[in-house]
Amino acid sequence: MNKDETMSDSNPYTPPTTSVSGHEARPAERQIPETIAAPIRHGWIAACVSCAMTLLATLLSLRQSGDKAAFSAFNLIDVGLIALLAFGIRRRSRSAATFMLAYFVLSKVLIMQQTGQPTGIVFGLVFAIFYFRAMTATFRYHRFVKEWKRNPPVPGPALSENPLFAPSGNKREP
Repeated sequence: MNKDETMSDSNPYTPPTTSVSGHEARPAERQIPETIAAPIRHGWIAACVSCAMTLLATLLSLRQSGDKAAFSAFNLIDVGLIALLAFGIRRRSRSAATFMLAYFVLSKVLIMQQTGQPTGIVFGLVFAIFYFRAMTATFRYHRFVKEWKRNPPVPGPALSENPLFAPSGNKREP
C-alpha cells in the first residue's frame, strides 16, 4: 500500500470528481423526428447511388477508350469526392449536404454546356431534389439538436409506474 493510498482516502461515499457538463449529449436516434431523419437518409442514399453510377460510367469509359484514359481516370477523383460527401451527409454535416447540392448542379450545368444537349435532365432533377431536401434537413437537424440541448425532453415514466409491472392485487400468504 502506498503512502498516498490510505484507508481514509478510499471512502466509498465520496462523490465522483469528473464533471458531467463537459459531455455533449445528443438526442438518441429514435428521438429525431422522421421528418428530419428521412430526407437525410434519402440524401446520402442518393449520393451513394450517384457515386456508384459515376464509378460504373468511369470504369466503362476506361475500358473502351485508350487515348481518353487520363480524362476518365480523373473522374475517379469525382467518385471519391461524391463518396466523401455521401459520408458527410450521413453524418448530418450541413456543409457536406450544401456542397453536394452545389457540386451536383454545377456538374450537370457543365455537362449540358459541353454537350449542348439537356442530357439526363430528369434524373438530374430527381437527384437535385433529394440533395436539396437533405440539405434543408441537416439545417433542421442542427436546429433541433440546439433546441434539444437547451430544453431537454422530460424523461418518460419509470418502468415501475407501468401497469404491467405493478404489484398484483392477489397476494399469497405464506
